[in-house]
Amino acid sequence: MSDLNHEGSRKRSPFTGSQERVVDSKGRFNLPARFRAGGATAEDEKYVVTVATSKSLALYPREEWDLSFTAALEQGSDENWRDQIRRLSAQSLDIVPDQQGRVTVPVETLRKVGISDRIVLVGMGQYLELWDKQAYDETNPAQEAPSKEFMDTFLRFRR
Repeated sequence: MSDLNHEGSRKRSPFTGSQERVVDSKGRFNLPARFRAGGATAEDEKYVVTVATSKSLALYPREEWDLSFTAALEQGSDENWRDQIRRLSAQSLDIVPDQQGRVTVPVETLRKVGISDRIVLVGMGQYLELWDKQAYDETNPAQEAPSKEFMDTFLRFRR
């Protein structure tokens, strides 16, 4: 089986797992190596960050963002749909890691969802969720397993 997609570029494995990082006063944190896209140069590795919920941000590899955003634009044309797209677009920022693998998210954007000094990055397949450590622990207790009903459905997806 080839590891290339139909455009001839490398397929990305789904983001899974979680990692905790320190956020400095400028909104910088290290993006874990296993979550990084890589590329010939640092400029090749691009991401988009946007507000996802009242408690989390979403970080997309640029290619995934472009595909999702274009598909969303094509899904609806009523005023409410365009308003949601506008809200999403207005809160989206391009992010490029520096040479040390740090990304900078504006402090104002982090504060919108309550992220302060500790951040949890959670793999959600094609993107990462970014949570404040305390909010993540309160909302998603690590010791809780998914429900039996969810696991039964999940395990049937690719059969």
